[in-house]
Amino acid sequence: MNKRERFLAAVRGEDIDRPPVTAWVHFLSDHLSGEQTAALHRCFVEAYDWDVVKVMNDYRYPIPASVQTLEDPASLRAFGPLSLDEACFAEQLKCLATLRAALGPDIALIDTGFDPYQQVLRNVGFDQAEFLWRHPDETLRALNTVAENTCRYIAASKAQGVEAFFLSINGAIREGFPRGSSQQVYETFQRPFELQLLKAAEGMVRILHVHGIGLDLGRVLDYPCEVISVSDRLPGNPTLAELRKITAKCLMGGIDESKFQEHNLPAIAREVDDALIQAGRCKLILAPGCTLVSFTPKRSLTFLRDYTRAL
Repeated sequence: MNKRERFLAAVRGEDIDRPPVTAWVHFLSDHLSGEQTAALHRCFVEAYDWDVVKVMNDYRYPIPASVQTLEDPASLRAFGPLSLDEACFAEQLKCLATLRAALGPDIALIDTGFDPYQQVLRNVGFDQAEFLWRHPDETLRALNTVAENTCRYIAASKAQGVEAFFLSINGAIREGFPRGSSQQVYETFQRPFELQLLKAAEGMVRILHVHGIGLDLGRVLDYPCEVISVSDRLPGNPTLAELRKITAKCLMGGIDESKFQEHNLPAIAREVDDALIQAGRCKLILAPGCTLVSFTPKRSLTFLRDYTRAL
């Protein structure tokens, strides 16, 4: 099988030679051109020969120049329509096109995106969440605008032939945990817009990255997606075995991103073996539960790649 075939077979639950494996890091590339960002990804992919390219999207959604906090509802009214010429969209699309031309058609690209609620707070500050709740009408208008802009971007990514869309959401994090939300906040400000983006990505392989700890998977099990990605090794989160019991979808995970850079090589091997015991070889993409730290040792990544070749 070539890499693209292996990835799609895992997603569909078809016969497979071995589970695909991949990993990713943030490249701190918000200031770079799409071509420069693509070069970083290409070096990383070719150095470790990953089975699928998880393309980071570090071009953060643009915040209106007048906005520093969200305390004043006028700050939310400042969010407006954006064209695909906006740098955050245009440079990511250039990155994807450059990677496709450089790597060819035999490896799948996974683009990355974030739910609108998270996109606003990632750039203004997560400490501003309470003001979103205080100004619900303005917040809903702003989130709808961000969602519509993002959906246009997803359509453009799909039109370029990108195979998959990795949507990172915080909506399943329960209140009381970092970046968590109450059921009311989730149902009002997160779920509708998360579903809107997944609908826009229909026809791609939709990977739902259920980010964080303290997760309530019941909030998102009905989401339309083909793959579920969870930090299954983090305390309190569902394991791969538990996920197998509650969903028939392809799973993405098995590697503890919080400890990978600390593990010795036999520990990495045991974690891979355990992931296969829990989830089986079918409908599994071996990957970290979330982003690896940028100082992860080359030795560890090389071992992960080499060890998984013989699975």
